[in-house]
Amino acid sequence: MNSIIRFIWSQITNTWIAVAEFFRGQDKKGNRKLALVIGIIAWGAIALGDVDAAPADGQVTSGAGTINQAGDTTTINQATPNLSLSWGQFNIAPHEVVNFVQPSASAIAVNRIFDTSATQIMGQLNANGQIYLINPNGIVFGQGSQVNVGGLVASTLNITDDNLNSATKTFSGDGTGSVINQGKLVATTGGYIALLGNHVSNQGIISAQLGTVALAAGSAMTLTFADNSLVQLQVFD
Repeated sequence: MNSIIRFIWSQITNTWIAVAEFFRGQDKKGNRKLALVIGIIAWGAIALGDVDAAPADGQVTSGAGTINQAGDTTTINQATPNLSLSWGQFNIAPHEVVNFVQPSASAIAVNRIFDTSATQIMGQLNANGQIYLINPNGIVFGQGSQVNVGGLVASTLNITDDNLNSATKTFSGDGTGSVINQGKLVATTGGYIALLGNHVSNQGIISAQLGTVALAAGSAMTLTFADNSLVQLQVFD
């Protein structure tokens, strides 16, 4: 794993942050989009196979919400601040769209994916709140994919439902999959994108204007939030 680092200015913490050498940050005047990037990432390409169409076998396991599928569009309507769902698969083909309609920007929808393969997101994923995608076998955002969210955690590590209301959220597990981005991941202003797992790679575009982009590899880590902003990430091996 590459150990070359450089420093960028974080508007959130008002300090210089050590980051992977190949990332672009924003200068102290805030001229670039990314306010904070954390982590040293292993790079590598992945060969994508055919995508099984649409999320499937979805069930609400905690909180209240509904899942509706019509044609190429899947819509999850969330009725409670926190919502947990289980899925047999959560793939999105290039022509498909998944929309989360959430009660507020602070709402969290946790999606635990029990697939024997990595989740492949090739189409569109939209949410006005925060989305957690958890698959121990990996998550791939393919070329041409588009994600627009208030906040996103894509992880091979799990989190308990009891931990969702804490400002510091703990992710842990022994998933061996990789989290790879080859698409375009965009958070709303002040939001965040966090890619967490055993192996993490970014080969696409990640944007979180005045917010946080965090990429970290490990078997356990904590994310600390202030309101809806990610302000700290700590990795434990």
